Amino acid sequence: MNKKMKIKFKLLGKNIKELREKYNLSLNELSIKSGIRKRYLQKIESGTAYGFKISHLDKLTMVFDGNLKDILKDL
Repeated sequence: MNKKMKIKFKLLGKNIKELREKYNLSLNELSIKSGIRKRYLQKIESGTAYGFKISHLDKLTMVFDGNLKDILKDL
């Protein structure tokens, strides 16, 4: 994976963490609401989940009230 893609994954993780905190959710609560394992959410937030799937994006968008714009900002 090239450096540019790694930066984008880091930005995506930062955006998701900011939204999780904005919605006052712990990682465990986000895991329960999204159906995504807590450990994988930690990887997403740290920018090391390089196998991030569109289905995960869809699940997170649902948890964050359809707020895809903020999930993808600066990408």
